[in-house]
Amino acid sequence: MRRVSADQILHRLREMFGEDRARITTGDNFRVVDEPERVVALPHNINELSEMLKLAQDERWRVIPAGAGTWLTVGNRPVQFHLVVSTSMMNRVLEYEPADLTATVQAGCALTEFNQQAAKHRQFIPLDPFGEHKSTIGGIIASASSGPLRFACGTPRDWLVGITVVHPNGGLSKAGGKVVKNVAGYDLCKLYTGSFGSLAMIAELSFKLRALPPTEKTLVFYAADAQRLCELALQISDSDVQPSAMELISPTEELDLPIESNRFALALRFLNEAETIESQLNDATRLGAEFDRVVLSATDAEAFWRVYHETETDDRWAFNLRLSALPADLNSVLNDVNQLLPSASWRAHAGNGVLRVLATEDLFDGLQTKRRPKFIAELRHLTQARGGQLVVLEAPQMIKDQLDTWGDAGATARLMRELKNRFDPDAQLSPGRFVAGI
Repeated sequence: MRRVSADQILHRLREMFGEDRARITTGDNFRVVDEPERVVALPHNINELSEMLKLAQDERWRVIPAGAGTWLTVGNRPVQFHLVVSTSMMNRVLEYEPADLTATVQAGCALTEFNQQAAKHRQFIPLDPFGEHKSTIGGIIASASSGPLRFACGTPRDWLVGITVVHPNGGLSKAGGKVVKNVAGYDLCKLYTGSFGSLAMIAELSFKLRALPPTEKTLVFYAADAQRLCELALQISDSDVQPSAMELISPTEELDLPIESNRFALALRFLNEAETIESQLNDATRLGAEFDRVVLSATDAEAFWRVYHETETDDRWAFNLRLSALPADLNSVLNDVNQLLPSASWRAHAGNGVLRVLATEDLFDGLQTKRRPKFIAELRHLTQARGGQLVVLEAPQMIKDQLDTWGDAGATARLMRELKNRFDPDAQLSPGRFVAGI
């Protein structure tokens, strides 16, 4: 691999594209691992993005694709990289047809900003990924990020209908379309979703939208132990009660959430017509009649969901692990977490079986450094034995360097490597960061 300095790369980019199209950053701004500084290229349109990737291939520079840089630290340490290419300046809404409930945006368009615009027409893209408010739609698709609304609304791939990507050689390709329709053949939109920039860089996206619900209410149940709330969550999932989100939360005294902080909580969020919500609340209350409960005021509900999202990626968390399991196995997985990582906090999509374990840097205080990854590895082993997976989203780098952050891909590893070789044969994009070392 060719050795080249950051100053040389910066000079070449500015020479070809202009002074404002590239810069060197330090600190946490677009940080990938523990590098002291990095070059960030900032194309303003799809043609510049294409030319930048073609230049990188010609110069044999390895590239880390990015949006706003929110999730750049996720994944394994890259084999090597020379620069970050960010689509954050490609942030325009290209087409928006409220009558058709469809929109096409550039990859750098922030989800919150688009939804604010769509709210004027009582519409929105029904995604609520954890992370900063500046998270771009391209980054959300590339990382397949989702939040509590996935219980009712699904994941990003459920709302994506079309995509334009730029390949490592600068070539463009499109998949899907700009309207909601059935597409014959392999759905490449789903292939790029969650690929973490390992196959191509996302440039433009088309979405279907949903009508903005007129009313919302939040009902919270409390209990002294998690098992009872896990059982209640299963009852609700099997009933006619249809919350848009159902979150199980460990005691969170340190987070200052506007709910009780000394007991486990099951929070149900309802988005619908007022009459329908009242009926759903009554049904949920009957199912949970034995539990203490409260319907949050509109002010408290807004504050709760806002703080809940903000604190998920708070700087205090040195560890962020994502576990998946069948909803019926959620309590067993929680027991494993409490046994191996007793000081950690956790939150779960109770209806989906997705659990997030959050912990501060003192999680393993008192243990020898070399023993610390073994606890995460053991938790991964127990989770996989139940048919689930464990992904290390955040952890101190010395721990991430001692285990694969994604876990064993099993029989799919060969297929993923073949796809990588087909789409990015020179391993120019995110080399070594993604599943199976691709």
